[in-house]
Amino acid sequence: MSDTPATGGAGAGRLDGLLADAARRHPARTAVVDGDTVLGYARLDALVTETADALRRHGVTDGTRVGVRLHRGHQAIVAIYGALRAGAVVAPLDAEEPPARTARILRGGGLTRLLAAPDTLARARESVPDGWQEAELPHGLVCLSSPHPADGPQPPSAAARPAGGYVLFTSGSTGWPKGVLLSHENVLHFARWAAREFALGPDDRIGAQAAFTFDLSTFDLFSTAAAGASVHLLPTAVRAFPRSVVDWLDSERITALYAVPTLYQMLMHRGNLAAAPPRALRVAAYAGEPFPPAVLEKYLTVLPDTAFYNLYGPTETNVCTYERVPPGWRASDPQTIGAAIDGVTVDLFDDDGRRSGSEGEICVAGPTVLGGYLVDGRLHDPATELRFADGPRRAYRTGDLARRTPDGRLRLLGRRDHQIKRDGHRIDLLDVESTLAELPGVETCCVVADTGPQGAQDGAPDGVRLTAHVTGDAGLDADTLVAALSERLPRFMLPDEVVLADSLPTTRHGKVDRKKLLVTTHTPEVTR
Repeated sequence: MSDTPATGGAGAGRLDGLLADAARRHPARTAVVDGDTVLGYARLDALVTETADALRRHGVTDGTRVGVRLHRGHQAIVAIYGALRAGAVVAPLDAEEPPARTARILRGGGLTRLLAAPDTLARARESVPDGWQEAELPHGLVCLSSPHPADGPQPPSAAARPAGGYVLFTSGSTGWPKGVLLSHENVLHFARWAAREFALGPDDRIGAQAAFTFDLSTFDLFSTAAAGASVHLLPTAVRAFPRSVVDWLDSERITALYAVPTLYQMLMHRGNLAAAPPRALRVAAYAGEPFPPAVLEKYLTVLPDTAFYNLYGPTETNVCTYERVPPGWRASDPQTIGAAIDGVTVDLFDDDGRRSGSEGEICVAGPTVLGGYLVDGRLHDPATELRFADGPRRAYRTGDLARRTPDGRLRLLGRRDHQIKRDGHRIDLLDVESTLAELPGVETCCVVADTGPQGAQDGAPDGVRLTAHVTGDAGLDADTLVAALSERLPRFMLPDEVVLADSLPTTRHGKVDRKKLLVTTHTPEVTR
């Protein structure tokens, strides 16, 4: 790495300013590699400026909410940065989603523009109401616009609204899309912190595999620009084949990767990464779900010179804590989520909103905390005022429970919504999963609780039926797993079923899909 990541410049307060600064510092350096398409920083910045100018001519001004419904690629990067530079609040959308869901997102987020391309235009048209106007933009983009944006749901006054920049849509318990509104500052704080912590520089090559709708992609897009590094987009066709992904990491000389543990597991177990580890990889970060201890230990053995980082934080706060996995760490050692990143305050609070020195709900305050949720086109603030050590602060309650270790780090205890009552005992499903993950031969696992009529019908304690879904080695035996669990867990925590599978369903962001496991009918391998 030859240069220090940028921390200032003319665009210091804006996400698109990261790109402009990088173009001034490194105009000829590679910014984006998308298959055969290679864009230098000067060229990318010029495309973004042309796109922003065109959007302004078509009515996009500060605060206009713009959806980007494009396939993951360099064109989407141009569109996202272009809309940001035009002053828009930008929402990356999934081009493969059903038009009905996109339409719901447009309504819920109060989006009045939708960017598409020829290969996504037909479904984009199905997503918008009749009467939306269509205009061609430079570089193959098409802008669909509401004819009467002023008639739609209105945001709060500008004085009450944080400086919008980025919207990531998540599904709540109802399944309805909910927009997490992040300001430029929210995303910039994380992007710059990650570039510093990972010592990224212009020579780094970041492997981008996350969907642009997922918060992990903010590292791929914006930390890369902050460092003047190059982002290399993993081809969609390659992602389905773990061995091809391992080959791609090596052939592209990827130096930094940020992914969910499920992907790392697939690369190790099905991609045979141990036989041909990517030689240039120096930083491997993960987030979103627990990393099975045995797999993590194997990675540390196979890649002894690679720094592994456990990053924690919901979309509403992006990354708020981190830990670099210590050298020599073993599967028998505890895992923690570390401590707060620079400039962010993380503390534990009890149910009554009082600070707890040892155990409680993780609450986050500081520059990464979201501006609010976009629901029915309006901004709703989920944050609450909590009294931290330095006084009252606007904070986000994560719903995650943790215990503070003697050296000040946080160890996750699970989520409030993953805790159930059974036989009068409180059980955290993640406790059962972590025990399963430590058993020999287990690759991935997920425990779900059926608390509905079926659980009661099956005679489960308190009407709660636990099912453990497991993938692993060819010789994995369900009876052996049950026997091993019986030696490690009290009876009230034992699953009623252990289901062996070739693979577990995943969400579009690559994490295990708990909802799909819960509603799918399985033939149990063994019943306790």
